[in-house]
Amino acid sequence: MSIQAEEVRDIVDFAPQDFLVTSFYLDVNAAEFPDPDHVQKSLDSLLHTAREQRDEMAATLSHGASESLRQDLDAIEHWVQEGFDRQDTNGLAIFSCSAVDFWEVMQMPTPVVSRVDFGSHARVAPIATFLSHNKPTAILLADRQNARIFTTKAGEVREWADIERYVPGRSAAGGWSQARYARHRENFAKHNIDHATELMLRLKRAYPFNWLILGAEVQAETELKASLHPYLKDLVIGTIHVRIDAETAEVAAAAQDIEEEAESHLIDNLMSQIQEYRGAGGRGTIGLDETLRALNEQKIHIMLLQEGYSHRGAVCQNCGMLFGTETSMCPACNRDAIPVEDIVEPAVQRAFELGSTVEVATEQDKLVPIGCIGSVMYY
Repeated sequence: MSIQAEEVRDIVDFAPQDFLVTSFYLDVNAAEFPDPDHVQKSLDSLLHTAREQRDEMAATLSHGASESLRQDLDAIEHWVQEGFDRQDTNGLAIFSCSAVDFWEVMQMPTPVVSRVDFGSHARVAPIATFLSHNKPTAILLADRQNARIFTTKAGEVREWADIERYVPGRSAAGGWSQARYARHRENFAKHNIDHATELMLRLKRAYPFNWLILGAEVQAETELKASLHPYLKDLVIGTIHVRIDAETAEVAAAAQDIEEEAESHLIDNLMSQIQEYRGAGGRGTIGLDETLRALNEQKIHIMLLQEGYSHRGAVCQNCGMLFGTETSMCPACNRDAIPVEDIVEPAVQRAFELGSTVEVATEQDKLVPIGCIGSVMYY
């Protein structure tokens, strides 16, 4: 089961009054846990610890809030034990608040660190890399007779349409009738391409996607691009060259190469943009301290992060400000600050909660020139 970008936004924005959200992560990587019994043992251990934590918190919670957490853990246990399709699933994330019937499941092809968190918001920071590198993408294959539309996300490929348009064949006769018939044929071909691009625009409204990949014969490629709505043209990241009747797996493999290249270009462009903006007006931040300052001021539009980067820091108990040093006193409100082993994960979580985009560089040491973390600010 993949999850769309707007659904992730809904998960992050969900903040129930008087109740907490349970965020559950379970590593079900088949290479590490080939036997279902291994998954069960990991689940039992994780839930045992979570229930102990819930019992310790009970004195500070209302009866309803405490009962909601208990029901969350029971529902999660039941869902996992009932069995799920482990094919292509190496990580599970479940977000629940039973008191208000909130329940979301993400089955991911990438492993996760098993953990359970209780908080006012769903804890999505642990899957920042997964979200960054699994942008919803649409694929439009078209020639002058047929069109096929796919969407791909998190390893799932779905074909939405198989549109076949009849185009009269070339006339064997010469003279005037052949020329007139050729024009008729061209009109049908143009109608087919126009119709395919119109379907893409309608799909964008029903299934928002970040990127668009085109596939067309050489003679139809220019016409296909010209027929796209300007809004769709801005989403095109490349063209694949496969037959219109290619197998879905072949289409997906060709598209994946384009997506990986586009992701790499995106990271390069963001890093250059951050460096340029920082030196020309201060709209870019480089390094942890600058980025946390912008985050505390709620100015970050896009956060760029090196995968695996962590740093000690502190969080103010009162106002929630984040610091890249282990200060014991918040300079903003003069209240106690709590040292934390890793301030980067709370920063990523805060960025998600504020509606910022988080992009993660997976290439080793890619972001060393900007201190492994940086941002583009709104203003």
